Amino acid sequence: MVKLINKNGMEIHNSAKHVFEELMRGTGSVMADKSSIFIESKSFNEKYIVVSRVPESQGAVVTNKFPQSRFKDAWALFCN
Repeated sequence: MVKLINKNGMEIHNSAKHVFEELMRGTGSVMADKSSIFIESKSFNEKYIVVSRVPESQGAVVTNKFPQSRFKDAWALFCN
């Protein structure tokens, strides 16, 4: 199981529910080995979930941005 930590360095459970809660009500950021997921606020009502990953080939960092309503898609990308 992959170890996940929040922005404060505290370990959190590796589940979609716990990561979602951390993003929306916690520090707003979760990190794993070679990947991170965090909240980016454009305005009070407009929030995006950003997933950044380093590919296995050690290439450039790949960043994808999803509307807050598409958390499941962001979670699937973060987990792979």
